[in-house]
Amino acid sequence: MSSRLRDRIAAAALLAVALVWIVLVYTTITPGQGTAIGPRAFPLFFGIVLGGLALALMVESFIRLHEADDEPAQAMPGETTVAVATIGSIVFYGAIMEPIGFIPSTILVVAAMMIFVLRIRAPLKVAAMSIGLSLGCYLVFSKLLGTYLPPGTWITIYI
Repeated sequence: MSSRLRDRIAAAALLAVALVWIVLVYTTITPGQGTAIGPRAFPLFFGIVLGGLALALMVESFIRLHEADDEPAQAMPGETTVAVATIGSIVFYGAIMEPIGFIPSTILVVAAMMIFVLRIRAPLKVAAMSIGLSLGCYLVFSKLLGTYLPPGTWITIYI
């Protein structure tokens, strides 16, 4: 498969996701009353940005000048494994978020991704990144923005 065809397939898939996202945002989220920016402004914005980027990739794949890489593109060794592990970790993250809460699940998933996917074995780096990212997101979203994050049904460690 050439890189142009691969880009066209990826752009078409992303454009389909963006269109479904935009339709779901319009049909499920109310626009809000009496405010300039309602609750559906940001999700709608992200769907439009994704659609625009997908269209840009599609157009770029069609107008790209003669390339030397029109022969089949080769995947790097382990690329498929990394992609499957990333998707699996996102599914796992969603599954454990409700029972154990935001902070422990974020620490667990970030540490697992660093160790098993990125192959970072330095304990200090793994601990600093996973704990720092988890607590940083908690402070920004929960304390600064006032967003409710899942406390967990098995474990509740919120401050």
